[in-house]
Amino acid sequence: MQAVAVGENKQSWHRARAFATSLVVATGALIGSPATAQESRTRTDVQWIQAVRQAAQRVNYHGTVVYQAGGEMRSSRITHLFDGTDSHERIQTLDGKAREYIRRRSSASDQVQCLIPETRRIVIEHRNVDESFPGLSSASPEQILERYTLKLGDIERVAGVECQLLMLEPKDNARYGYRLWVDRVSGLLLRAQTLNERREVIEQIAFTDVRIGERIDRAKLRPSWSTEGWSVERNDYRKADLSQHGWLVPAPAGFRKTREVARRIGGSDAMQAVFSDGLATVSVFIQPNSLLSASGTGSQIPSGDALQIHGPTSAFSRRVGDSLVTVVGEVPPSTVRAVAGSVEFRGAR
Repeated sequence: MQAVAVGENKQSWHRARAFATSLVVATGALIGSPATAQESRTRTDVQWIQAVRQAAQRVNYHGTVVYQAGGEMRSSRITHLFDGTDSHERIQTLDGKAREYIRRRSSASDQVQCLIPETRRIVIEHRNVDESFPGLSSASPEQILERYTLKLGDIERVAGVECQLLMLEPKDNARYGYRLWVDRVSGLLLRAQTLNERREVIEQIAFTDVRIGERIDRAKLRPSWSTEGWSVERNDYRKADLSQHGWLVPAPAGFRKTREVARRIGGSDAMQAVFSDGLATVSVFIQPNSLLSASGTGSQIPSGDALQIHGPTSAFSRRVGDSLVTVVGEVPPSTVRAVAGSVEFRGAR
């Protein structure tokens, strides 16, 4: 699952949103009533997943989140408000360089503004709705349960809140497993762990303190700095059809293609295909060598294959003709290697 943007290398604001059979609006008033502990024990697997997704979008909450992967640990403060139609978020990094992410999300779109104070810049990205902690993918519960088995664990406390432990175990070795701690009343996801094939924790993210369902002043969603006079950059993408450019990019087993786009990466153009199994995502990037050289970075396609691993993220690059194919995903190294090996160039139409 994708972690929240607690560091610059987590710019996509990745993963796991919470369930609620009743929803909290921005005024703090309840639509219906929150689930009782007794009701939460009778939820089906599908209802658990639905509840997590809804709570992350429609429950007001604010607190401190800590992310850990490998030797990296970062913290951030998150404030989330649902106004009855759209959800609004502000994420402030608490470690390293100061960054703030201002996000507005509707059912049809997702806009993220990254504020960079030392260069007085705002980077804006428009993209399809992609869930991030504490949210789950927008995939259907049935799609997730095709590839994962959900099991209920113990009742445990996270940030002082009683949570139901959910274990999502992969049905094959092409993906990782997850442990999720979910508030039994609101359905909000408060802690998530990613497990490798040896059931070792390779990534985790959790609230260390959290307030749920309270009224949130809109002033808490404003940036810390006046942005008057700051430069604005847009990091948008456009739709693309890789097959029209001669590329065959098969979907990995158990994954579905969610989009194909063209975008700027590191000063050069690249095409990207994104696949999801409902929790994990895999991206295939294709960059022609001529564009890499023209970017002025001096980058060239490596002569051999290259594998990199950081926490749960695996990346594998290989040369295909005159292009560099790089596959990145929060999946085992064998999966990105297999996906990269399946990419073919058959000539532009």
